[in-house]
Amino acid sequence: MEMELSAATLIFVFLVSLPILVTLLRRKSTPTSKKRRPPGPWNLPLIGSLLHFSKSHAPVVLRDLASKYGPVMFLRMGQIDTVVVSSPAAAQEVLREKDLIFASRPSIVASEVFCYGNLDIGFSPYGAYWRTVRKLCTVELLSAKMVRQFAPIRDNETLSLIRNIQAAGRGGEPVNLGRLLLSCSNSITAKAAFGQVCSSELRDQFLSSIAVAMNFSGGFTVGDVFPSLRFIDTVTGLRRRMCRVRRQLDDVFDKIIARSEAQRGDSLVSVLLRIRDEGMLEFPIGTTNIKAIILDMFTGGTETTSSAAEWIMSELMRNPDVMAKAQAEVRRVFDNVSPQDHEAKMEELHYIKMVIKESMRLNPVVPLLIPHLCRETCDVGGFQVTEGTRVMINMWAMARNPEYWHDAEKFRPERFEDGMIDFKGSRFEYLPFGAGRRRCPGDTFGLAVLELIIARFLYYIDWSLPVGMLPDDIDMEMIVGATSRRKNQLHLVASPYKVVPVQC
Repeated sequence: MEMELSAATLIFVFLVSLPILVTLLRRKSTPTSKKRRPPGPWNLPLIGSLLHFSKSHAPVVLRDLASKYGPVMFLRMGQIDTVVVSSPAAAQEVLREKDLIFASRPSIVASEVFCYGNLDIGFSPYGAYWRTVRKLCTVELLSAKMVRQFAPIRDNETLSLIRNIQAAGRGGEPVNLGRLLLSCSNSITAKAAFGQVCSSELRDQFLSSIAVAMNFSGGFTVGDVFPSLRFIDTVTGLRRRMCRVRRQLDDVFDKIIARSEAQRGDSLVSVLLRIRDEGMLEFPIGTTNIKAIILDMFTGGTETTSSAAEWIMSELMRNPDVMAKAQAEVRRVFDNVSPQDHEAKMEELHYIKMVIKESMRLNPVVPLLIPHLCRETCDVGGFQVTEGTRVMINMWAMARNPEYWHDAEKFRPERFEDGMIDFKGSRFEYLPFGAGRRRCPGDTFGLAVLELIIARFLYYIDWSLPVGMLPDDIDMEMIVGATSRRKNQLHLVASPYKVVPVQC
């Protein structure tokens, strides 16, 4: 998440917080613990370490600071004690050995508002409710069976994406790949979540409101880093604007759920309604819980997939030899195969799977994962981490560290050739979906979409750069908010290799 606050906001916070500062300075110091807290950079009164983040994006700043202070590092983000982990050994401690201690999440303003008081999967605190919804997702909503069931949606929407690209690229004009990818990803998730009961008009209303909600969720509010000053989010009208967008989402949700009540199908909403009515869960769920869970799937599974695909295509365009090798593989496997059978042939695309893994190493879409919350004081890396501390895993830094990766900054898919590193979080230098109890439960669904998009991109289309542009000219600057995405959307020239039939 982006941690930059404007200078005006910092000054305002400082002035408003002077009484708090005086109180803190008057307090007597408490005895030091036998175990010392992790080392870290200087902290200013009130704002703590926030000024360090004025220089660059959070993953980069944290990587550079960790090179000075070590892989377990302490910062004070405003009023929030934060520990940043930047080594596989320390990540293993947090995510495996002491997973239960770090199994909860901090509450932030955006998740409280848009996720109905943290009733979603991503931000709900550890406990009986979270265990219930996690099991619900892994067994019912995002199981391998459900992923297979949604294959026709993936097939139709990715073929539609190819048609749209080929149509937009007529005449040799560059195509805005980022915009089309996001539209396709949104459509796949919407049809899986809502099924046929959701009209295109309702779907567009929902996606429009989701886009606004994502903008609000792209960074920390004043209340997130200064809990004692949460009233500022109310005074500035931020919370009111968030609640207005939430009400818009509510209106659309209510219409979709009403239609799903009348006409049950195989959509995720229908599955949740059935489970709600059966009442067999340890922690019963209601309509509000259903809204929070579905919202979580949109925020966690649309922009992440489209951003990952855009980064992959960026890397392929920057590395023509890799592009040629990947394209040759998919055209050999897909030639003389019906489009409806493409997904069944995905297991034969070994090199393309390596390309995807390598791009997700260099360009993880959630570079700091979602923060964990320490539930009881413990040690990590020989240092004390106190109860209530936020813990961030700098996966971006570990995945680019030459201590763990040969030629770490270079795009080399062959490094995954031995198959020893997967997406399951078994190797802590590579955690694109996290690890442990709070690992992303939607990886199977997301990867099925991502792999099919990339395979069909390389099969149906010959890609080239706009006139006068060289591979090294491709801008790889990122924006880090709720996810890490390209600062400027990727524009490429698309020439048909094979035309997709209108009815396929």
